[in-house]
Amino acid sequence: MGKRKQAFCHTRAFWMFVMPALLLFSVFFILPLILSIGFSFTDYDGWKTMNFTGLQNYTKLLSSGEFYKTLGRTFGYALFSLPFKVIVPLLIAVLATTKYCKGITVVRTISYLPVLISALVVGITINWMFGQEYGLINFIIQSLGGEPLQWALNPMLATFVVSFASNWASTGFYMIMFIGGINNISKELYEASSLDGANTWQRFRYITWPQLQPTTFFVTIILTINCFKVYDIVYMLAGGNTGVLNESAIVLVYHIYEEAFRNWNLGYASAVSMVLFLIVLAITLVQFRGEKKYAN
Repeated sequence: MGKRKQAFCHTRAFWMFVMPALLLFSVFFILPLILSIGFSFTDYDGWKTMNFTGLQNYTKLLSSGEFYKTLGRTFGYALFSLPFKVIVPLLIAVLATTKYCKGITVVRTISYLPVLISALVVGITINWMFGQEYGLINFIIQSLGGEPLQWALNPMLATFVVSFASNWASTGFYMIMFIGGINNISKELYEASSLDGANTWQRFRYITWPQLQPTTFFVTIILTINCFKVYDIVYMLAGGNTGVLNESAIVLVYHIYEEAFRNWNLGYASAVSMVLFLIVLAITLVQFRGEKKYAN
């Protein structure tokens, strides 16, 4: 009887801890997901009654040139940003864990600073730097006798600015992850390599980099997912003053927002969000398979 009562108390304690998180997860993830799936098969506009339209929204999506352009910009942003998002935090983490690099504390602090502030504040700061009329960079260019650059209007420059801002905003967080991974590497490996006469590059190539592969894989997957979900920084940089983004900066999440809350086409926006969900789900499945590989 005592064991049964003890088991009941453990079970009750378990559910007392789990239920709040499960409730929040259901309200803010499961329920919106179910509603979004349902809306994607209707012409719901947020006000009137819904009419079932079958696969009409998905047919419209697959035949929409604007959708493919937006999806292409999102993939382009991800491909352009991802290498820097991985390499820069890794480089800072490697330098931060060495004893011979002076001034790395300042670099580490500057890198981590955006993690402590809102992404909107980061966007405003970068917008001040790359502003068309009063931006710091254009001011320097004009002071040197050059012509101001069209940062927001040029697709390549807009992608560069957004990538620069998002890289700075995310560097600190992933730098900490890489530092944790490096600190978990056995110090005996480095001591043995020093006895064998290995230099700094050889220690990184044959010890640090191979041992960091699980961490690097995880960081790459998370960053890829975040690249497809980027919104706030893009909005502040390309449309914060007017509330309307330049076409060259519209990514998939903003396209969903625009269709849902500007055009009030919630059915079509839900269909686009389902495509985004499938893309993120596919990346997540790749992550799970990769984790099993490294675990074995």
